[in-house]
Amino acid sequence: MKTNYLTEGMVKKNYRCSLLGHHYIETKKVNTHFSEYQCKVCKIQVTNDTRGHKITLTSQLKEINETLFYLNLKKQFLSKFYFKKEQ
Repeated sequence: MKTNYLTEGMVKKNYRCSLLGHHYIETKKVNTHFSEYQCKVCKIQVTNDTRGHKITLTSQLKEINETLFYLNLKKQFLSKFYFKKEQ
């Protein structure tokens, strides 16, 4: 018996996310433009791309986000302590 493609995909994934969509919560704020999110129900991890759409978080994207995070921290530290504006 041939199965329906819709029910076949639903067996592999969580029913709620398949029907209603994911419920993302922000897990890490990389900088003002990029963040990492995780679905509350199925625990899938995603991140933003350059256009603002959510894409699946791969190991390469995770390394890029970590690098951006540490560069942002360094920038904030330097601007706070070394480049104070004199008035």
